[in-house]
Amino acid sequence: MLRLLGFLMLLSLAGCFSTGPGSGVSTVSKKAVVYYVRSSDTLYSIGRKFGVDYHIIAKRNYIGKPYKIYVGQQLYIDRYAPRSRAYPRVTKRKTYRAPAKKKVVKKKAKTTSSSHKQKASSYGKGKLLWPVRGKVTSRFGRRGSRMHDGIDIAAKAGTPVRAAASGEVVYSDSRLSGYGKLVILRHGRNLFTAYAHNQRNLVKKGSRVKAGDTIARVGSTGRASGPHLHFEVRHGSTPVDPLAYLPRR
Repeated sequence: MLRLLGFLMLLSLAGCFSTGPGSGVSTVSKKAVVYYVRSSDTLYSIGRKFGVDYHIIAKRNYIGKPYKIYVGQQLYIDRYAPRSRAYPRVTKRKTYRAPAKKKVVKKKAKTTSSSHKQKASSYGKGKLLWPVRGKVTSRFGRRGSRMHDGIDIAAKAGTPVRAAASGEVVYSDSRLSGYGKLVILRHGRNLFTAYAHNQRNLVKKGSRVKAGDTIARVGSTGRASGPHLHFEVRHGSTPVDPLAYLPRR
């Protein structure tokens, strides 16, 4: 549930066309902010900036060793997290690790060293279905100084939107700014897919769907210049390129 809430909070700050405000920081609440990674940042430098141990930031955003981050990535930072008064001293940061779990951490480092490639072993190239048939009009990646967290697929209004994989509907509403009518599915291995700007949502929260089931109709609700589907794939709260999981056409 915490992963889902974090993901939805990040989505609400994103929108289809941009996800990183120029200031680099968006206030979520009195207790938390979302920080947008810049070219010179590391997890250590970000932790030092906010006075929060970078291990806590990594854990909160489901980032494993070797703690790789990229420009435009959104990091959820808890202001109430344990703070380090002598942050530059490595010995202080050791207090946030239980000595008995050191071996477990090392094993995790080996399994996550290949980043998303290993995480997506069951959702690799061609394992997800195309949600609609149409031309990709905007790809995943940088748009100037901002990030586009998914792909846009042009299609006629009313075209069926199909589930890219079997899963559970964890969101079906229009309350997230910029996305219009949005459906979010949760699949296995902490994988989520999002379908935005729908004309109509045809599934309800809590429903189970199979790959290929019709879950919505293409529309132009929210921040959209015309009928199309905005499609995202995320591991936890981290956006990944949907084209890496869809079959070539």
